[in-house]
Amino acid sequence: MKYARAFGNLLKNAISYSYDNTTITVDVIESEKYIEIIFKNRGVTIPEYKLDKIFEQFYRADESRGTNNGGAGLGLAITKDIIELHNGTIEAKSEDETIEFIIKLNKFGGN
Repeated sequence: MKYARAFGNLLKNAISYSYDNTTITVDVIESEKYIEIIFKNRGVTIPEYKLDKIFEQFYRADESRGTNNGGAGLGLAITKDIIELHNGTIEAKSEDETIEFIIKLNKFGGN
């Protein structure tokens, strides 16, 4: 499993785009069929139209900060590929200066 790579990418992203001196949280919610893992940080709200593209290769939600972070815009695309390889889903939400990445995994391996 490549979950470590996916989770590492999400944490690196949260560190890069969080406001200074704020907390990054990772919550795990378990239901009968699913496990949800939610990465949450405080930072500049990502507009809805950019959330639709955020998992595309080479896409950068905030191009002005791209050179400061040194990334190539691949981390979230790789993360999505890994999660989907394991029959899971990932989505991004952002409002009121809070950014969330929500991973949903089937406990039994299927959809």
